[in-house]
Amino acid sequence: MKNNLIILIAFLVVSACSTKKKLSTGDVPNRTKAEIYQSLVDRNIDFEWFSGKAKTQLETPDESVSGTMNLRVKRDSAALVAVSKFGIEAARVLIDKNEYTVLYRLEGVYETNSIDKLSDIFSVAASFEDIQQLMFGNVILADSSQMVMRKDSVYYVVDANVDDLRLSYFVNGYTLALDKMVIEDRQGRVATTTYNDYRPIGKHGNVAYERNLVFPVSKSENGSINISFSEFDINVPKEFKFSIPSRYEKIN
Repeated sequence: MKNNLIILIAFLVVSACSTKKKLSTGDVPNRTKAEIYQSLVDRNIDFEWFSGKAKTQLETPDESVSGTMNLRVKRDSAALVAVSKFGIEAARVLIDKNEYTVLYRLEGVYETNSIDKLSDIFSVAASFEDIQQLMFGNVILADSSQMVMRKDSVYYVVDANVDDLRLSYFVNGYTLALDKMVIEDRQGRVATTTYNDYRPIGKHGNVAYERNLVFPVSKSENGSINISFSEFDINVPKEFKFSIPSRYEKIN
C-alpha cells in the first residue's frame, strides 16, 4: 500500500477545498446551456508544456502522507513528478503513453508498469491523455450535443458520457467557475474533484491553484489528496531528468 500512496501523490494532482470562495447572494442568474458549455470550453487552456510546485497531503484509512511535489508535463509526450519529504526526494515518477516508472529513492528500488495499471491504483479508469489533463487542471469535455444540463442549488450541472466515463460538471451559477467535477467509471467507482483559488496566469486565463480529490480505496472506504500550488508555469520548456541508477533493484 505504501508504494501505491506515493504513486497516488504523483498522479492525482488535485488539491484542497478551502473556505476562500467568494460567496454570492441573491437569485442565481438564469444561464443557457450554451453559456454554461462555453464556460467549460473557455476554462480549458491549450498548453504544450507546464510545470508546477505544490504542497500535498494524502489521507487514506491506512496512512497519512504529506510532502512537496514538483511536476513537469510535455503534452502528449511525458510527465515527470518528484515527491519530497522534509526536503529529501522520496520518489521520482516518469509517465508516458505506454508505461510509468517509479524510483523509490529512500529504498533504492524501482518499478515499471503498464499505464493500464493506473485503473487499479486510481480505482477509476484513466488514460495518459486523461492524466495529463487532470494534472494541469483541465477537464475532459464531451460534445455539447451529448451534454444534459440541470440545476442544483447554486450550480448548473452538466452531465455527459465520455468513452467509459460518466462525468458531471458543477458550474457556479454566479461566477461560471467550475467548482466540482464528478467522474464515475463503468464499474460504478466514483471520484470527486473540487477546485478553488482560481488565479490568472498571463494571457492563458485562470487556473485553480487549490484542488481536492476524494477517491475510492475499497468498496466501503475513500481516500483524499489535497494539493496547493505555489508555482505554476505554462509553455516554459523544462528539462526532463530521469535515469535508473545501476544499483537500484527492480521490484516487479
